[in-house]
Amino acid sequence: MRHLLLACFLSSFSFLQAQELNFDWYEGSCLFNAKIDSSKANYQQVQNVHYTLIQASDLSQPFLAYAPKDTAYLKVKNIQFECGNFLKELDQMEYPKGEYWTNIKKMRLANLKEQCLLREKAVIALNQPKVLKGTPYCKDCSQYVTALDKGGKTLLNLWKEMHDKEVAEALDPEPIIRSFEQRWNSSDQELWARIEVLRYGWWNCVLENQKLWFDEKQYHTEFKKLMSSIKSDCH
Repeated sequence: MRHLLLACFLSSFSFLQAQELNFDWYEGSCLFNAKIDSSKANYQQVQNVHYTLIQASDLSQPFLAYAPKDTAYLKVKNIQFECGNFLKELDQMEYPKGEYWTNIKKMRLANLKEQCLLREKAVIALNQPKVLKGTPYCKDCSQYVTALDKGGKTLLNLWKEMHDKEVAEALDPEPIIRSFEQRWNSSDQELWARIEVLRYGWWNCVLENQKLWFDEKQYHTEFKKLMSSIKSDCH
């Protein structure tokens, strides 16, 4: 009986080991089923890189307003809390060994820290625009940073320029014009200007100037190198 129990235990252990070497993921409409090469990575390492680089959702705390009423929901402490959790989790995760995975984890951490900083500064900049000076891309987006800092006529002129450009490019400009006139004549005129220059001016400029830190094609190539065999089912 003792030998039978031992045999059953070893059989179950072998089955669990085999299960842990299997990893499934999607690329577009294709389902991939692979066996992990245990000499290169374990299941948790593979799961970590797939989760943090492909599967994980982005930061979710609001940092840009659409209207004055939205400003009540923009909280620096909430952004700091969420970012702290993201960064701590990522820092503690173990990636597969090798130069590529070491470097990509560093790049992911750096990218996340930059995103956190920009979001935090965007909230503060609604009332203290000077905080945008010295932040990433402030030189590339200097016209928006300067206008937000100076406020008054300089800010309003830039806001009007942005509006005129949007109208010129619109297929149906009338709703845009009516909406802008309401905001322009509002008692919160300058707040509206800061909100829109931050969201549609500065933030769009930041996005346009950010360098691509993650080559997804290269990632898929390196990821598949961690597998001893791969099967795919595409629809």
